[in-house]
Amino acid sequence: MRWALWADEEVRRGRLSEANPHHKTRPGNENSLRIELTTLHLASALILCLLLAGCKKHISPVPPPPDTAPVFTPDLPESNFTYSSLGYPESWENDPALQLFSSSGGTTITDAGATLGRVLFYDSQLSADGTVSCSTCHLQAHAFADPSPHSVGISGVPTPRNAMPLFNVRYQRRMFWDGRIIGLENQVLEPIAHPDEMGMDLNHLPARLHSLPHYPALFTDAFGDTAITSDRIRSALAQFIRSIRSFSSRYDEGLANGFANFTEEEQLGRSLFFNGTTRCNQCHSGLTFFSSQLFINGLETNYAAAGDAGRGALTGAPEDDGRFRTVTLRNIGLTAPYMHDGRFATLREVVDFYSDNIQPHPFLDERLTEAGFGPAGQPPYQLHLTEQEKEGLVAFLHTLTDTTLADQWWLSDPFD
Repeated sequence: MRWALWADEEVRRGRLSEANPHHKTRPGNENSLRIELTTLHLASALILCLLLAGCKKHISPVPPPPDTAPVFTPDLPESNFTYSSLGYPESWENDPALQLFSSSGGTTITDAGATLGRVLFYDSQLSADGTVSCSTCHLQAHAFADPSPHSVGISGVPTPRNAMPLFNVRYQRRMFWDGRIIGLENQVLEPIAHPDEMGMDLNHLPARLHSLPHYPALFTDAFGDTAITSDRIRSALAQFIRSIRSFSSRYDEGLANGFANFTEEEQLGRSLFFNGTTRCNQCHSGLTFFSSQLFINGLETNYAAAGDAGRGALTGAPEDDGRFRTVTLRNIGLTAPYMHDGRFATLREVVDFYSDNIQPHPFLDERLTEAGFGPAGQPPYQLHLTEQEKEGLVAFLHTLTDTTLADQWWLSDPFD
């Protein structure tokens, strides 16, 4: 390209009128000079085009602006669902242990607020490129968990941990697998801003939502005016997620009828779970079948070396190497795969692990050691369950599946 421009300039200066560098222009050579000038101009233009075409091959395509992503309008009922009237069974409300874990985060659930939260939860416009929503990784059919071991957001980079289920968060204070955030309200915007998940600049999110036709009215209904702020987005999402409640399982039915609805295999599994020998209910206890504690459960002998130290990655303390949250067993039949990294595809694999394959670890939780009490790090407990016992435990765990959660329309996608 530089040569072509130089040649053009030399022609204008009369230095390249003929091939002979010593030639001087004479009056009789005017037509010849015009032809030479035209030829050189065309050659220069051709070379310039070829060079530009070659450069274009190396230019990355410019991604379309986020606003080109499809915008959908939610299909909502004329009157809001009465989220504010939702409650837990009396047995839950009166359970002293549950009250110790109970936390509202200061959030009051209103019908309009939770309705707005439902729309926000399912709206992919909350992501930077308009392709990912909260529901992308938290699916109602899977108790608001992800059936993939590792979720994929806008960056295309899989998350290092399996997405946890979202229900009964009233009884969960520590959020994320490593428990790094206390309270849903402090957690709920984190995935939206995370560069690998939804990648949205929270400073730009209010303006994005305000440009969408349905949000000003929804925010007015929920908060009294059209102002859209991060705090209001946080509140609405928290209201909706706190409305996801699960306590309608065959196990709950069994509590009322003495488990007359259980099969013989399920009865065997229930007996094993609560008999004290397996110690299952020492870590998954109470009506919620979970613990507020973070455990080292013997998946690895060295979690940091295996790639994920859990809470140990935050604290740097050896006793936290591989310490992760204990998830609820409610709806466990819907939330596969299992463990923080989704390594187990089935419940049977989980039962096999706790029966026979717990690994030694310097700080293995004492409930998973031979003694069952005392200092951590003792030799792993080997249950050596029989085939019948393993299948019985799996059958019992499936009785904890909520029979209504996946069908409740007021928790479903309003954009469908």
